[in-house]
Parts: sequence; C-alpha cells; structure tokens
Amino acid sequence: MKKKVIASLAAAMVLGVAGTSFAAANPFSDVPVKHWSYGAVTQLVNNGILEGYGDHSFRGDQPISRYEMAIIVAKAMSKLDQADANNKAIIDKLSLEYAAELTKLDVKYDRLEKKVDSLKWSGFVRAKYDSDSSNGVNNGGGNKHYFLALEGSGKVNDNWTGHWASETRHEYTTSGWGGVNPPDNNAGDGTWFRIWADGKIGDVGVTGGRKWFGFTDNVVWGHEATGLWLDLPTGQLKTTAFVAKPTQGNGAMTLKDATNTSIYGVNFNGDISKNVNINLLVGGNKKNNLVTTTAGHWDISQNPSVWVPASSTTTTQQMSSWGGLTVTTKIAQDFKLTTTYARTNANDFNTSQHVRLDYKGYDANVPGSYGIYARYFKFGANGDPSHDDEWDSLRTDSKGWILGVDYALGKNIQWSTFYSDQKLNTSGTTGATKDLSRKLIRTSVDLHF
Repeated sequence: MKKKVIASLAAAMVLGVAGTSFAAANPFSDVPVKHWSYGAVTQLVNNGILEGYGDHSFRGDQPISRYEMAIIVAKAMSKLDQADANNKAIIDKLSLEYAAELTKLDVKYDRLEKKVDSLKWSGFVRAKYDSDSSNGVNNGGGNKHYFLALEGSGKVNDNWTGHWASETRHEYTTSGWGGVNPPDNNAGDGTWFRIWADGKIGDVGVTGGRKWFGFTDNVVWGHEATGLWLDLPTGQLKTTAFVAKPTQGNGAMTLKDATNTSIYGVNFNGDISKNVNINLLVGGNKKNNLVTTTAGHWDISQNPSVWVPASSTTTTQQMSSWGGLTVTTKIAQDFKLTTTYARTNANDFNTSQHVRLDYKGYDANVPGSYGIYARYFKFGANGDPSHDDEWDSLRTDSKGWILGVDYALGKNIQWSTFYSDQKLNTSGTTGATKDLSRKLIRTSVDLHF
C-alpha cells in the first residue's frame, strides 16, 4: 500500500507537473522496494503534508525511480511551513538522501523556468458606452463596444525581444443596446496586426516593425506606423530618431493620404529640473501629390441623363514639416500640469494645443485609488499630422474641455468616466455646420491582466 500511494503521487507529479520533457529522459536508477524513503513519504501523506491520489496507480507493482522520488521530496520541501518538528525532520532526512537528484532537477526546472519567463503576456478587457449627441441628434460616435487588447513578448536573448499585439472589438450597437447594427464584422479584429522587435546594437537602442507610438503627450503624433526607431546615447536627455510609414486607417488623423507617404523626425525627452520634464518633437513628411480620379458615369439626376467624362484632380498634402513641445510640471503635492503646443507649416489652421491638470492618480495595484483631471484642447484642421483621437473623443478641427475621473474598483479593475463639451468644425471649412456643439459622456470598465 505504501508503495502504491507513493507511486501514484509520483505519477501525478511526473505526468501532471513535470511533463514529458523530464519523463522522456530519466537519468536516475530505481529506489529499492524496501528502501526507508517509501515509509517516510507515506508518513508525510498520512500527516497531511503530501496529498495522496486515491486508488490510481503508476506501475503499482514496480519500484519508482530516484528521479520520481526526488520530485516527491521537492513537493514536500515546498510545504515546510506547514510541517511540525517531526515532519520537518523527515523532510530534512529525505532531502539529504536525494540531494544529488534534487540538484539535477533544479537545473532542469531552472531551464524550464527561464523558457517560461521569456514569454510574457499582458492586456485588458473593456466594456465601454458613449452618449454622443448634439441637441438630441447623434454625432456619429459609435463607441459602444466591448474590447480585448492583448500583447505578448518573447525574449530572444539578453539584447533582443520580439513583440506582437492584437485587438478585438465588437459593438453592442451603433444606436442603442438592442441588437447589433452593423453586425460584429470589425475588419482585422483579432489578428496579430502589430509585430515588432526591440534591442540594442552597441549603445544604440533599436526598435523595428509595426507598432503604435506617441510623442509630445500624443498631440503631435499618437498613431500606428511601420518603421525604425533609434534611441541614441545622449546622456540624461533621451533622444529618439525615427523614419516610418503610417499604417492605421488613412494612416493619420490629419495628414491627408498618409499611407502613401513617409514620416521622419527626432524626439527629445528629459527632466530639466526636479519637477519639470520636457518632450520636444521635430519632424516632417514627404509631400506627395494626391490624385483623385472620378470614373466616367451617367448623371441620372438630369433628364435626360447626361454622360459625365472621367476626370481627375490633383492636390498636395497640406503640410510637410511639423513639431511640438510638451512641458509637464509638478506644481504642488498631488497636482500635475501638462501643456502641449504643436504647429505645422500648413497655410492655415496650423496649430494645436492641449492642457491637462491632474489631481492624484489611479493606481491599478491600490483598490480605492483615484485620479481626477480637467482638460482643454484645440486641434486645428491642419494643426498636427496625427494626434491620438482617443477613440473619437478628440477630433481634428475641434475644441472643448473634458472633466473626468479614473477609479480602482479593485486590484487591476479600472472604472473611467468623463464628460466633454466640444465645438466641431471650428474652421468652417468642411461644409458642415461651423462650431457644431457636441456633448460626450463616456464610461468604461477595464479588467487588466
């Protein structure tokens, strides 16, 4: 019976925990049937230090190997804090008997642990709802959805790491909670659409691939691109040079036809005093000619119908150089002020501004922690190449203010809500109503992991 209990315990550990990577190569000899360690382990099982596994047996009529016995001893050693003096003495005696095997197992476990540790996962699940309207009329916002963001990384060696990211979004509905309209067919969702690697070549940090990135509080640039980023060794001032091709949607929030151009620039980031940080971005883009072609067609709005020949118009991108400066200042205990000014070389409406005041701050590890913030923004029609629109809450050619709060409902559980009063089409250049009023209320719950 003793041997059967021990064999069952070994089998469960070997097959269920250790896995085939250990079982495939067993370097240890068998433990003699009458060896004292069988009785010692059985006593630990009877005393509740180790668990038995019912009537299931593993080679029940044969002795187990020293390898399998060492795994049992390792399990017992992990329960030392639960053992009394008598059981501790038994465990100590077993650990001395199987010291050599335990050392070899440690090496195997270390190798396995390193492989496991080289892979890391993070992300969050979100449920979000917007009320987005003007005078009771929907403003076109459709951010009523649940969302999964998943990012993984794998350590290649001491210098290089690979990354991959996926996002999946499905809408409750575009106009209410009932039904789904349009269907859950968000193109590209659930694919590993961002893939990049980072590492070092000498003293230079290198990142290459397709990823989301942002500079100057994401006011000048906060979007996705495929490119190369170099972190240059410039002392306490972090310097990043980049060249990239925009890839998300049209490629940019403001820059026209951005997927058919390339962007480049240099970002400087560093503390200039104990309480002040600056982030300066200087960049530009290749200024392509944009050709819009209209195919020949019958104009049936006229009677009789009239044939309209094919035509094309040529325009140019509205900017070719841009930059911005963000200054973050700790102005008092629990208060932080962040201001950003951006400018392009477009002919008109070529500036963007953003101001944010934070009080305290949400901490995912501290349930009950919270942060309150107030923001003012003014994004010119040509004021930046691609600010982060934060799920359509910060549109190009708009201005307004936001008052919001982030609260930790529990560890890694974040509740966020804000109210925003805005004016859309502030330039009056799109044909829509100038300074159209927008009232936006957003609330969401994120489960981080």
